Amino acid sequence: MAANGVCIVCESRGPFSAFYERGGFTLVRCPRCSLVFQHPQASEAELAKTYYHDEEWTRTLLEQLGQKLAERATFQLRLLSRAGVQPGGRLLDVGCSAGTFMSAAQRAGWQATGVEIGESTAQAARDRGLDVRTGTLEDVADQFEPGSFSLITFWDVLEHLRDPRRELALARSLLGPRGVLAASMPNVDGLYPSATYQLIARPTGRWEYPELPVHLYDFSPRTIARLLEGSGFGGVRTRTFPTPFWYYRWTSLATPALGGPVRGRLLRLGFELLHVVLYPAARLLDRQNSQFVLARIG
Repeated sequence: MAANGVCIVCESRGPFSAFYERGGFTLVRCPRCSLVFQHPQASEAELAKTYYHDEEWTRTLLEQLGQKLAERATFQLRLLSRAGVQPGGRLLDVGCSAGTFMSAAQRAGWQATGVEIGESTAQAARDRGLDVRTGTLEDVADQFEPGSFSLITFWDVLEHLRDPRRELALARSLLGPRGVLAASMPNVDGLYPSATYQLIARPTGRWEYPELPVHLYDFSPRTIARLLEGSGFGGVRTRTFPTPFWYYRWTSLATPALGGPVRGRLLRLGFELLHVVLYPAARLLDRQNSQFVLARIG
């Protein structure tokens, strides 16, 4: 199968061959820059059926995942600190969910504001006393003065957006002269997802990596750097880190998701064995399956 469209990184118009398909959704890869993206994109109706607006998901964030998200917020602050971004000034957290990172950032010394698309999740954050606006950055950007933030974060957000370029342009307009943009996202060129794609996904159709249909783009360090540079940012730096394996066990590697008790257990065993071997190697090679990206204004 081939698809036609426009690559947001290099402006190639294809055709783009199918890279991976599941549940009626297709990922393609640009032959010029290697960006992986969903084409055609899922409809608004299809995305509305996902966890974005699910009150049960909000409860999960606050209850079952509360401790893990708090640990992740501490890790995110550590990533910023190691990159030379020190607390202080105004922070805008785009896709702030129920505000766990915002709370940690405020304790560290940031003045934090958040943006969250899910109404129930945004309200849960406001119930915690946080300044959270409902919608996308495009929906609420006019509520902020240009150049009024020193740091804007997109933790696992850019891959969900229909046009990340538009959101990045808005973020750039809201950052001050020495402003910083920080983001995290999966790394499609990580050693573990690359190996499981070749060894398991191609012969069986099951892959732990993509979150379809909610991930509209899947970036590598090279493609996200090109996207940021094309959006007017400089000094782009990336480093990789591991996606905790419990996350896969809980989502894409849950036995029902792999096709039932017998087939599911066999497939999961294959993923588990590759995890044991490849996670340490990926760390040494800086090819882990998540990535942290930092870019600056000026």
